[in-house]
Amino acid sequence: MMIGELTQKIHLQTPKQSLSVEEALKSPRLVRKSLEVPLVLQDQPLFVGRDETAVDLLIPSHFVSRRHALLFKKGTDYFVQDLHSKNGTFINNKKLPSGTCCAHPLKNGDRIRFNIIEFLFVIPEETKS
Repeated sequence: MMIGELTQKIHLQTPKQSLSVEEALKSPRLVRKSLEVPLVLQDQPLFVGRDETAVDLLIPSHFVSRRHALLFKKGTDYFVQDLHSKNGTFINNKKLPSGTCCAHPLKNGDRIRFNIIEFLFVIPEETKS
């Protein structure tokens, strides 16, 4: 499968909640080419991986672990955490330590990579603190 074809197959399994267009436009998001995944993470984390029965953001690639990483919100801040993935999670090309002790804060413009599958973390202008 070509990387461009993969982008078309990445999707949210079940949205955490239904969003209005206004809420979606104001939400921080993961961006990859023409794909934008709004992150509305109030009380529940978003699991990333290739196991469609165990994740919210499905990336159907053998380069990604079944349950690869976790994105969550604490207060007004967003974090990513590697879940002992085989091939690693990277922020701006720096590999994150694995495990529950090691959540990494995200800032606007960070590049999040799940092995070779990269997203840009974007916070819309009107929601930046």
